[in-house]
Amino acid sequence: MSNKNLKYWEEKLSNIPVLEITTDYIRSDHQQYHLGIETFIFSDDLLQSLTSITQKYNVDLLSTLLAAFNCLLYRYTAQEDIIVGSYIPQTDNSDFNTLAFRNSISGDLSFSQLLKQTFQVVSQEKKHQDFNWSQLIQQLPTNDAGIFQVMLNLQDAEITDTPIPININEFELDLSLFIVSSPEGLKGTVAYNQELFASNTIKRLISHFENLLNAIVLNPDTLVKELTILSEIESNQILVEWNQTEFEYPRDKCIHQLFSSQVAKTPDAVAVIWKDQQLTYQQLDNRANQLANYLQTLGVKPDVLVGICINRCLEMVVGILGILKAGGAYVPLDPDYPQERLSHMLDDSGVSVLLTTEDLLSEIPPNKAQQICLDKDWDNLIATQKEQAPLSDVSPSNLAYVIYTSGSTGKSKGVMIEHNSLVNFTQTATLEYGINHNDRILQFASISFDIAVEEMYPCLTTGATLILRTDDFLTNGSRMLEKCNEWGLTVLDLPTAYWHQIASDLANNQSQLPGSLRLVIIGGEAVISEKVTSWQKSFENHQCPELINTYGPTEATVVVTRCKLSESVNQESGLPQMTIGRPFDNVKIYILDSNLNPVPIGVPGELHIGGVCLARGYLNRPDLTAQKFIPDPFNPGMKMYKSGDLARFLSDGNIDFLGRIDHQVKIRGFRIELGEIETVLNQHLSVKQAIVIPQDYDAGDKRLIAYVVPRNSQLSQTKELKDFLKTKLPDYMVPSGFVFLDALPLTPNDKVDRKALPKPDKANLNLQQDYFAANNDVEQKLVALWEKAFAIHPIGIKDNFFDLGGNSLMATSMVAQIDYLFDKKLNQAVFFEAPTIEELADIITQEETNAETVIKINPNGNKPPLFIVANNGYLYQQMIEYLDKEQPVYIIQEDFDNAPNMAFRCIQKIREIQTHNTYNLMGHSYEGLVAYEIAQQLYAQNEQVNFLGMLDTPTPEVESRAEEAKIWFKRYQRLKAVLGFSWKDKTSFFKERIEYKMTQSFKPLIQNLAEFMNEYEVKPFPGKIHIFLAEYEFFCLEDANVGWDKWAAGGVEVYKIPGTHRSMLLSPDNAKILATKLSDCLTK
Repeated sequence: MSNKNLKYWEEKLSNIPVLEITTDYIRSDHQQYHLGIETFIFSDDLLQSLTSITQKYNVDLLSTLLAAFNCLLYRYTAQEDIIVGSYIPQTDNSDFNTLAFRNSISGDLSFSQLLKQTFQVVSQEKKHQDFNWSQLIQQLPTNDAGIFQVMLNLQDAEITDTPIPININEFELDLSLFIVSSPEGLKGTVAYNQELFASNTIKRLISHFENLLNAIVLNPDTLVKELTILSEIESNQILVEWNQTEFEYPRDKCIHQLFSSQVAKTPDAVAVIWKDQQLTYQQLDNRANQLANYLQTLGVKPDVLVGICINRCLEMVVGILGILKAGGAYVPLDPDYPQERLSHMLDDSGVSVLLTTEDLLSEIPPNKAQQICLDKDWDNLIATQKEQAPLSDVSPSNLAYVIYTSGSTGKSKGVMIEHNSLVNFTQTATLEYGINHNDRILQFASISFDIAVEEMYPCLTTGATLILRTDDFLTNGSRMLEKCNEWGLTVLDLPTAYWHQIASDLANNQSQLPGSLRLVIIGGEAVISEKVTSWQKSFENHQCPELINTYGPTEATVVVTRCKLSESVNQESGLPQMTIGRPFDNVKIYILDSNLNPVPIGVPGELHIGGVCLARGYLNRPDLTAQKFIPDPFNPGMKMYKSGDLARFLSDGNIDFLGRIDHQVKIRGFRIELGEIETVLNQHLSVKQAIVIPQDYDAGDKRLIAYVVPRNSQLSQTKELKDFLKTKLPDYMVPSGFVFLDALPLTPNDKVDRKALPKPDKANLNLQQDYFAANNDVEQKLVALWEKAFAIHPIGIKDNFFDLGGNSLMATSMVAQIDYLFDKKLNQAVFFEAPTIEELADIITQEETNAETVIKINPNGNKPPLFIVANNGYLYQQMIEYLDKEQPVYIIQEDFDNAPNMAFRCIQKIREIQTHNTYNLMGHSYEGLVAYEIAQQLYAQNEQVNFLGMLDTPTPEVESRAEEAKIWFKRYQRLKAVLGFSWKDKTSFFKERIEYKMTQSFKPLIQNLAEFMNEYEVKPFPGKIHIFLAEYEFFCLEDANVGWDKWAAGGVEVYKIPGTHRSMLLSPDNAKILATKLSDCLTK
């Protein structure tokens, strides 16, 4: 081969693309080849018409067929850079050579333009065919798929009489077309790999090729994107037959009216249960009506948004129904969200009223809404209202709720759902799932996610019982299933990721489902087929609950398709298939290309949704609404939603979900816009540029990885960025790994080349820098357990559970396995307390008495230990990370009791660690009083206390005044928002008002804590007290020492910490400040 030819082909075949044609069967790393053959004949009339085109444009038949085949592949794959191989006769027609025709295609080209371009490519490459193909490919860099995956070969009698050497197995390609021009027309053979394609798929491809050729000869100037490839029969099947979902539903009803109808049928049936509390349908209706009547006095009416920020409790259900009955629409606000995110949701929604409970008042950022506590305010404000339903003008076209989802701009966006859509969904779900009055349904999800809609409304409109899960429900898998059995649950509605964990536990005989369970509904991300298989095997000896896989974006009212996985079988292979099934009633599903043409069966396209399920749009975002909710071309006057999801129809009408088209992903069931994370990450002062992409490591193990270009060389630690993101984003949106780069790779058109980003080795993703091997049998078993769970080898005993990518789901599964291996019952909170194998092994091997009550951190440090009284040790996780590693910390956990008894038991535990010398003690909130009592009892035993620290702990006397002050400060915030005056201008007025109100009454924060505080008798303390106060908690009191100055003989030192009662510990930034001040105190 000449150097000139070699250089030509090196340039022509640089950065070769892989043709990503979708297969029927999964392509493996060691793909086998099993030859399949399909033949066809295209009519002589078609051949003559194609010949006329070749003459009109002065091209050859090979170029015409090649251009058409490229067009078909473009419509199948949406790829614009395509390589097709072909056997070409040499110049003397004595033999054939192999060429690779590379073509650039655009849907905006006419076919005639593409034809001319293709002819030029063919002519140019024929000029450089003086080479041996096998020698050429040895000198060219190729990918694993080779230079091309498909071939088109033409035996044209007008060119040569030499037959094409059909050596099908030479390349073992995905597809090879062999066409012979004959008097009968175009005779063809398609050779294909049966390990990848079903025969019916190839038959359809042949049909599409023929349809395309017929469209071309009708008008060669038609744009490539507009050429018809579907037959009328296939088009009708896809657009009409598979969308015949019309079904009657109560079009004139709102969702709360369906609930009221059910109340009339079963007034005494139990509607909702939480812990040991319950409400019948009549009781729930009465309370919701009282709230609705009160809300109407505040101006709540149709399309008025009402916020609800509340933890799971009976008041949560009452609150939602009360809002709906008043005519309003509810906006759920998750109290666990970061303050910045909650603040945006409150500002964007503009809610005029906010329902909450007293314990969450300090967690809610400043806002303009009138805040109503459904616990504290009930007796005074709401209980006096009528129990009859109020009159309302609300109609099915009014809003029922607005739920916020992740947004690409860095701000979440509100999705507006109307009653009409919600009623249709509720009826369909009720029928599909067979919900009836005998069912007991778990309320699992946060109301901030629309899966809660699926749990609540089919239940409360059929007379079934809704059971609200408790916080300990998720502590471990065994505990969860024990509660399911105790409650006699019949229906579970779970995120797919959580169900995967349950399926694994069942397969390992670590859990057992309750016998009452008849149905499990899953959704949120793709199902792993192996998990379904192991699930079914777990029930070989008894009845398996029905398993339904669902799909649906928030913009289309929860769920739009469903598939009964136990009945879903691939027609081609006879094997189980993991699809999202078929559409719900009154829902239409279209799978379209980028030009809104329906794609053929088996071909991927964007999933579009039509029907009554659609949201009104995005709140305050008309631009985005117009972009995502577009006119339905198949139903004039209607809209359809562009989901951004990639899917394909299978031959039986079921839908195969293939992932995302855009930069949105789902991680553990949470919908995440990568752009939102990127926007926040790029706000960090040390970040010059950053992008985030998902990386798949194992089946079901998808991780977010951030690629960061630092603004300077100082930024090289992931912790700084993680802590920054945690203050602005939910935990599930914080990347698992960070990769630091000098620059992001770019494509030729200067866009970030995401495919070129280096995938970090999972084994090195977030491991401790130094590897420490297991030292004993317990650690060895834990290492094996972790390596299997994380699919990482090796894992050292000092590697951190959360840095490795651990989450609550993995923790739930792992504690069940620990129970199985060591007969040791722990809960998932243990991973906050002991996040390494070394620490976890210590807890497992400790005596039972200490294992659950003392948590050791840095026990071998050389400084005097700090003893913290804490019921929930995880609260201190952030603070402890910023303490000196030589500072031992012991967290003493004790059951709630009166302060003297708790102190006595704590001292027993402390004595086992430190028998004498001076002691360092600390506690948060009421636990600060326990620390104070410990110090008193130690002094009585002639011991010394070097440091006594109390975090947000006032004296009982000041506590009572503080609660009243906080209430009046909330009222001040609302008044300030309305009238626009500043704190500085009105300080004297406000202080006088507070002083007056504080003398009027005493209201506790929580009843049992009030009793605890009231019972405790404060006595003089001979030492010094260090008080750490959250700036947003007791700041409005004149007593800067919160009452302790008159009791501490050694004086009081007060330190202000940014944040609220909880965020002073939980916020990384605040915890760092707290740790710094605490360290200074301990070393003085």
